[in-house]
Amino acid sequence: MLPTLDRYLIVQFLRNMLLVLVALVAIFMVIDILFGFHLLVRPEPYRWFKVELFLSRLPGLINFALPVSAIISVLACTVPMLRRGEFTALGAAGFTVQRSTRVLLVGCLVVGLFDAVIADFATPRATARALAMQDRLEGQTREGRVWRTDGATWFAGSCYLVGEDKKPELDQVVVATTDRLAMAEQLIWQQEAWFAPKGLLCLFIEGGAQRMLRLPPGPLPQTLSLDLTPKDLQRRLLPRYTMTSSALLARSERADVALVWSRWTRFLIPVLAAMSAMAVFIRFRNRDRVVVAAIEACIVALIPIVLLMVSSMSSDTTPGPPWVGVMLGALIAAIPAGWLWWRWRL
Repeated sequence: MLPTLDRYLIVQFLRNMLLVLVALVAIFMVIDILFGFHLLVRPEPYRWFKVELFLSRLPGLINFALPVSAIISVLACTVPMLRRGEFTALGAAGFTVQRSTRVLLVGCLVVGLFDAVIADFATPRATARALAMQDRLEGQTREGRVWRTDGATWFAGSCYLVGEDKKPELDQVVVATTDRLAMAEQLIWQQEAWFAPKGLLCLFIEGGAQRMLRLPPGPLPQTLSLDLTPKDLQRRLLPRYTMTSSALLARSERADVALVWSRWTRFLIPVLAAMSAMAVFIRFRNRDRVVVAAIEACIVALIPIVLLMVSSMSSDTTPGPPWVGVMLGALIAAIPAGWLWWRWRL
């Protein structure tokens, strides 16, 4: 059974957090719609397509709103207790401020874990879906893209992979392998394969000698086949932040692994921010200056967040494995929050 104080605080925390979360998501959604208003006026035969587009952006908005909601909820829970002198009474009864508010940190930890799960399993897929739908509405081509397949590196001057007004198409394509270089003015997806309607120009390198060969229009040769459907290629060309951890680890590039570690350390953000904010906010002298103290607490709460974000973004360039840089950054971010929490007195 939870003690009465912990039960009271966790109920207040959850209620306040849900209210703030709904309010923030609603505000962010309205702003998103206003900035994306040009998409609403574009023709689209599917009635609910545009609604689905903006709903696909919802997980990303929730990821941004969850840590903010947790911090605001913590302060909202403690404001009446500070004004009524309840922390002073709890201290007289033998409860330290750390003991009195420990359940709020547990709540922030749960929120952080939930936030990390959404950031890994829901937000990447939803963001990729939203980008593809926006490309379809705008008839957008992705310019100058590079990707790799087994034994070959591909470059396309432009890629048209979504939309229904024409077939998927790659323009100004160059593919390089260890012994050849091929160029095609255009590749078109038809009959479940990529075709070169204007032929291929191949440069072979054999024992230091070079040989030029022009292939007639037709499917790509087996040695240069592109075994990616337009949908798979569209997914490959999207930024890495639209990929789940399993997909990133499958590619196993250094930046991908660093992103996985960074994504899962975000669960520390609400906890570290709450530790810093409460240690600055819940003090006897702040009973009559709640607004100013809340602003000071929010500013201090940004310190571990900024440190964690900076270390995560730079983890793919630091020496050693990416996880070392991420864990070191998490430790550096936890030091100021832990120091404030340890020295916290009413």
